[in-house]
Amino acid sequence: MAFGEKLQEVRKQSGMTQETFAEQLHVSRQAVSRWESGRGYPEIEKILYICHRYHTTLDALFADELPPVEEEAEVEQPIAGKPLKRSFVDFLSNLSPYDKLIGGTLIFIVLLSLMALAHSMKGGSGGNMTFVWIAAIVIFGIAEAATAGLVSIWFVVGAVAALVATELGAALWLQFAVFLIVSILALIATRPLARKMLDKTIVPTNADRVLHHEAKVTETVDNENATGAVYIDGKTWTARSEDGNIIPKGKMARIVRMEGVKLYVRESKEPSERRE
Repeated sequence: MAFGEKLQEVRKQSGMTQETFAEQLHVSRQAVSRWESGRGYPEIEKILYICHRYHTTLDALFADELPPVEEEAEVEQPIAGKPLKRSFVDFLSNLSPYDKLIGGTLIFIVLLSLMALAHSMKGGSGGNMTFVWIAAIVIFGIAEAATAGLVSIWFVVGAVAALVATELGAALWLQFAVFLIVSILALIATRPLARKMLDKTIVPTNADRVLHHEAKVTETVDNENATGAVYIDGKTWTARSEDGNIIPKGKMARIVRMEGVKLYVRESKEPSERRE
């Protein structure tokens, strides 16, 4: 059976007429008639409501609407090489930019530590670490400038402190101690500050102030074709008809309710307060 026939079967099994079924979905009886005769489909939220309210599934409603899918023969992949490589690539691609930056930072610290250890084992002096700390300042500074999220600024501060210690002739272990201690202190000091700064940027929208006012229809509101837009308070909103009736472009409509960023409207019968 096609979708329309299955929808009709669901409605009749629930003992409902087209009128009562339409009232449940906030649409017109004509809309239900079009759906059942195969001349249109409900919006996705209506379909999900039908599945939940009348204990059916998307598969049950649309199984005969979809073309059969030809199964492709599975091609066995060689065990060696590819699975490990693909898993590693997938792992990297799924990381967020923040995770990648933190991971890169940790890798840099490890490499820096290994360089310093190798330098120490060769009997080098702490003064030769000047260029290493300068490189650390540049790398962490670029990372911070690229993200502007206070994720590596404390390492810049730590590297600057370590550079100062290097110029004062501090031993290698002391340079690293300065770097770690100052970085941790900078982290403790800046993260709460960053959180406060981010919290202050949150501005309430008060979007519901448009409710019960009139808006101009800029795109014909037609629930069956999933079209519709209205203009109010300098913004264009996606709109749907509250009663299922088509509202032509250019008409005025009263906003009845809001769901997310979508407005549900009724065509205005009498002129009233207008907001643009």
